[in-house]
Amino acid sequence: MKTKRVGTLSMAIVLIGFGILIFIAQISQLSAVELAIKFWPSILILLGGEILWFSFKEKKEEEKVVIRYDIFSVFMVMIVLGINICIYSLIETGAMNWIKTKISSETYNYELPFEEYIVDDSIEKIVINGQNYSSLTVRTDKINKIISSGAINITSNSEESAKKILDEDYININKSDNIIYVSFKENYNLKNLSITIPDNKKVEVNGGNDLDLILDNISNNFIVDNIRRVKLRVNKESDIKLETIINDEENFKGNVKWNIVQFGNEESPKYKGELVYANGSNIINILNSHEVEVNEI
Repeated sequence: MKTKRVGTLSMAIVLIGFGILIFIAQISQLSAVELAIKFWPSILILLGGEILWFSFKEKKEEEKVVIRYDIFSVFMVMIVLGINICIYSLIETGAMNWIKTKISSETYNYELPFEEYIVDDSIEKIVINGQNYSSLTVRTDKINKIISSGAINITSNSEESAKKILDEDYININKSDNIIYVSFKENYNLKNLSITIPDNKKVEVNGGNDLDLILDNISNNFIVDNIRRVKLRVNKESDIKLETIINDEENFKGNVKWNIVQFGNEESPKYKGELVYANGSNIINILNSHEVEVNEI
């Protein structure tokens, strides 16, 4: 009694054929993935043909032949085919180059140069849109310009490429009528961002994770919206009124004595905090914040 294993021959032919397909794809710039997808049914044809061949031979031979299916060989063929298709999919979609770049890249740290933008007398308001999940420091001063500074982390495969990125603009300052809009490019890993602005303009700061406001003196209104944590430094001699609403009374922080009023229902109360200096002529309104800290000097 003879034993014939079905699947071994098919595996050998598939490996040879798939190697030829890859070779053809490389020299003719065809898609190896597309070729593999088109020709994979040939594995079933080969396997079926091998079974028919051994069945035919069994009838011709006098000695009884037992056909055993080489499941391991068939399984290995499918694994090899699947792995190669995945690899070439990564290559053809550019994902492999991205992986190689990430592996070989380094992170370079640079201090950003100071940038200045003149604010003329026609400007009434400055709108600052912060980076998501970033920290920003905004301070006021008796100047007629916007000054920005900070640091940047650049991940690149060479310092030369990193310096090219460094030369690009990381901050956008645009003027529309009597408003200046300040924003930062989101795909930059910016650190220690700081902006100094005139103290006599209306200001609106939107978005971000942390905001430090250094307001030694202001003579106009401020709106801070949708920033998780806000920290202010104010001068006792300032003429300001600060108002904010947050969900947790414990998140009113700092060395000041807050005037806090609870409102809403008992299940989900809200708290309004207020600080007034001098006549409270200039309003600082903080909206949609989780924590507010005020320190006076």
